[in-house]
Amino acid sequence: MDIKKNVKLSDHTTIALGGTASYFISCKSPDEIIEALKLSAEKNLQVQVMSGGSNIVFPDSGFQGVVISVDIKGITFNKNGDDIFVIAGAGENLDGLISECIKHGYAGIECLSGIPGSAGAAPIQNAGAYGQEIADVLEYVSVIDRSDLSFKKFTNPECGFSYRQSRFKKEDADKFIITEICIRLSEVNLQEIKYRALNERLSGIQDFEKTKDIKEKLNTIRNTVIEIRKEKSMVLDKSDINSRSCGSFFMNPVLNENEFNEFRNNISKQHSEFPFYKSGNEFKIPAAWLVENSGFEKGYVKKGVGISSNHSLALINISGTSAGLIQLSEEIQNAVKIKFGISLIPEPVIILSH
Repeated sequence: MDIKKNVKLSDHTTIALGGTASYFISCKSPDEIIEALKLSAEKNLQVQVMSGGSNIVFPDSGFQGVVISVDIKGITFNKNGDDIFVIAGAGENLDGLISECIKHGYAGIECLSGIPGSAGAAPIQNAGAYGQEIADVLEYVSVIDRSDLSFKKFTNPECGFSYRQSRFKKEDADKFIITEICIRLSEVNLQEIKYRALNERLSGIQDFEKTKDIKEKLNTIRNTVIEIRKEKSMVLDKSDINSRSCGSFFMNPVLNENEFNEFRNNISKQHSEFPFYKSGNEFKIPAAWLVENSGFEKGYVKKGVGISSNHSLALINISGTSAGLIQLSEEIQNAVKIKFGISLIPEPVIILSH
């Protein structure tokens, strides 16, 4: 267990914001996490858990407590017929895990390539991109129950997954600490590419459809996804200021049929056509479209923070503060609410000053 005092949180987050943490404890095993929790309780200090730092915004005043960084590593592969069960420590880099799986020819999470953050954080917000979600492949998560420091496992149905949501983000927020995940992949079945833009890009690649080599196909999909993400500055790159972000800052609103019809009627005079995606009885409205049509363009900058020049959902830090970022996000939310009657919900965890 590595305990440090007075650590700059801006050095540990992808958006490079946040003041100083009183204590920053890196934990490389579940036992070390329990030890850190006990130490925090003894000192009567508040605890904030993080890992990759890609989906969290700390206040400028810092965190007067203990930040526990989950750094549990390790990847194991267990074969059962055509299924491959991959067990990964929660501190493994998610993209690194995906790369390792593809090297072995294991399919199921290739469309998540390039997403920053850790493997353990992926189930919390049901990380997804280009038609795949972690919920599609997750078997179980191992956790520590913070109330009694016991070890538990939750199967996929018990995680309560929905669009960018899980029990760990909603009703059980901060109750559990994920220590490892198990996902089920395949070495024979390549999933159908559901995302139109990705499909179109792949169809233009010579021999992609013809090749029977699953590793080759997975590599092509991965490289194409990363290429698309880079075009949007959604791959971490120190030389690209547009990638100094938390990724997509707002979730795409999901409306039921009545809400969708009301929305369509309300905006029909101004927007006879608008993008949406139908799934069952639900309608997903692209948050990027709502932002852009509420007066906020790509490249917008205010007080050192702004909107990425390449992706209108990414709020970026140029030379700003957490307060400025949150103020901008609230301005965007208010504008969208006034114009469209829709409440945008932020994706990142926003830690308030205390």
